Amino acid sequence: MDTDWKPVRILSEKSSSANPRRIALLILNGYFKKKKSLKDIINFYFKNYRLSGLDKRFIFNIVKGTVRYYLKIDFLLSLFSDKKIKDIDFVVLSILRMGIFQLVYMDKVPSYSIVNESVELAKKNVTLSSSKFVNAVLRKVSSVPDIDSFAKDKIDRLVEDEVDKISIDYSYPGWLVKYWFDWYRKEKTILICQSLNENPHIYLRFNKNKITRKELVKKLNMKLVDVRLLPEDVYGGAIEVSSVQDISETDVYREGLVSVQDLSSQIAVKYFLEPLEGEKVLDVCAAPGGKTAYIAELVKNEGEVVSVDISKNRLEMLKDNLDRLNIMNARIIEADAAKPGFLDRRMDILISKGSECRTKASDKKGLKNIAGYFDKILIDAPCSAFGTISKNPDAKYNKVMGDIIRLSEMSYRIMVNCDRYLKVGGKIVFYTCTLSSLENQQVIDRFLEEFKDKYRIERLSISDKLMSFSGQLKNDICLGEEACLEIMPYYFGSEAGFVCSLLKNL
Repeated sequence: MDTDWKPVRILSEKSSSANPRRIALLILNGYFKKKKSLKDIINFYFKNYRLSGLDKRFIFNIVKGTVRYYLKIDFLLSLFSDKKIKDIDFVVLSILRMGIFQLVYMDKVPSYSIVNESVELAKKNVTLSSSKFVNAVLRKVSSVPDIDSFAKDKIDRLVEDEVDKISIDYSYPGWLVKYWFDWYRKEKTILICQSLNENPHIYLRFNKNKITRKELVKKLNMKLVDVRLLPEDVYGGAIEVSSVQDISETDVYREGLVSVQDLSSQIAVKYFLEPLEGEKVLDVCAAPGGKTAYIAELVKNEGEVVSVDISKNRLEMLKDNLDRLNIMNARIIEADAAKPGFLDRRMDILISKGSECRTKASDKKGLKNIAGYFDKILIDAPCSAFGTISKNPDAKYNKVMGDIIRLSEMSYRIMVNCDRYLKVGGKIVFYTCTLSSLENQQVIDRFLEEFKDKYRIERLSISDKLMSFSGQLKNDICLGEEACLEIMPYYFGSEAGFVCSLLKNL
């Protein structure tokens, strides 16, 4: 993100007004000024203002869309403004970005309405003279018949470097485009950028211990629109919905009938980890607990799940999820998996008082000798989260190359430290929600080099049904030479990610 901008003033937040465009402006000001999590800022304003579901969706679309495309928006702004971006008042800049996003990407809203509303925002929240500037710029933009084609033509003519063209046209930082370009080449990089700029598909996983899918669908049809059932024999009954806005306020969620869980996460658990009834499974970097819940369901009451995370706050979220879903066969432990022996002295230190009810007295004794205790280990590795850009557009701006190197090293240490706790013949599944060779393939290669013949990659055959559902050609979805699956965002309409299964031989 450009840190050279010099904001003149920040919009006052002391107002009872719930005008959705004004709330969107407050959120964007908070994001571009503070550079904090967009999701957290949105949640703050949604919690503190009374807004209808329709208004929330409108704000959500404007805010996420503006952040998603802001590099391209700024390129367009530079063509229509006689001021340099760094010289534009900070609040005015947010108003212009919002306005240009709506003019380019929200064709259902009349142009005159977008211009007028933007001018009013400037009048009420900045100055009269600034509103005239907003009016002049947005009228120029709205006068172009096909602004998207206009932008592409200008990028082609004014930008020489191929990486820079992709960076501006799809609004991704240049270093990230170059990183992908070097690994995937041009055509695939463009396809990744296009796919991650689309609105995400949203998936639910239903709680088989509480309700049947048929019963759930009846309830969902009353609460949500555009419900689509995925093949139960392939996805275990995953359900696609158009929106989960305010789902936490619904009965189906509060009663623990559903969890929001992306399809790629479900694939990692179902097809790679493959938890079996009665198995002991360690879930590392587990919070907020979506995969823990799924694993616990599959190992059933005779099995056991131990969920580890470094963050006490996130573990509280995990506990709340387990309580909501009435999961009794999981323990919660606060520990840093990047440190050797992270479980040796932590097995009896459970985060919540309520966790004791999930621990059998007979199990506690066995847990004191933790080496080789687990049948399977899932490492949901800390990563750059580029695979989540479709739902978290700020993810593409909040990392630099140094972060990638640091995260790669941390993931490697976690894998090495987990070896102690896996029994011979057991399985480690390494999963990330990112597209990054340093954090994915190279971590696996380094681990295998370290342990030589102690581990081998499990070669899996992804179901023909799974591949045919994706809409991709069968040959386009493969496990590759090393049998690790890179889940592209255009495969299943899910988050992108990486998953690999390793078997312990010795």
